[in-house]
Amino acid sequence: MRARDRGRLGRLSRYVARPPIARERLELTPAGRVLVRFKRAWRSGAHAVVLDPLDFIARRVALIPPPHFNMVRYHGVLAARAKARAEVVAGPSEEPEPAQLRLVFDAKAEPGVAVEVEIKRSSRHPWAWLLRRVFAVDVLTCERCEGRMRLVELANEPEEISRVLAKVGLGPRPPPRRRPALPGQLELKFVA
Repeated sequence: MRARDRGRLGRLSRYVARPPIARERLELTPAGRVLVRFKRAWRSGAHAVVLDPLDFIARRVALIPPPHFNMVRYHGVLAARAKARAEVVAGPSEEPEPAQLRLVFDAKAEPGVAVEVEIKRSSRHPWAWLLRRVFAVDVLTCERCEGRMRLVELANEPEEISRVLAKVGLGPRPPPRRRPALPGQLELKFVA
């Protein structure tokens, strides 16, 4: 588009500034409902629909895509499973993947001791990252000193968990949750 083409620039401006539904097709009925006229009548002969105002807004909002939603669908050679896609689309970059340290149990070391081994980065996120993202809790940061904590031992079975907690000086039950009591909040006691 040339910079001096004022007609095309005006059409582009009107296109960008247009509302999602033409005002001529909307009408407010005396009963307070919204009448939406269609561009063309349906096969059944219907040419408009009458909605409550909140219903109308809910239907409009449903058309807004969620954030980070891919709106472009590729077909043909550009589709994800196309046989000739490799000939058209550039492949992955040749940069080396960053290494990630992973804890594994070594058969030669003493039982229950983890050893750090360098592995290639997987497509899955680490468990600490997932907890921070979902629950907004950084489990690898100390609450007292704000320092970085390191993983000392992994315990999955109840006996192992009791042994690790006893070694640290804690009982088999978790410490009580510190939760501020909200005034007027209903407390429900569930019995298992």
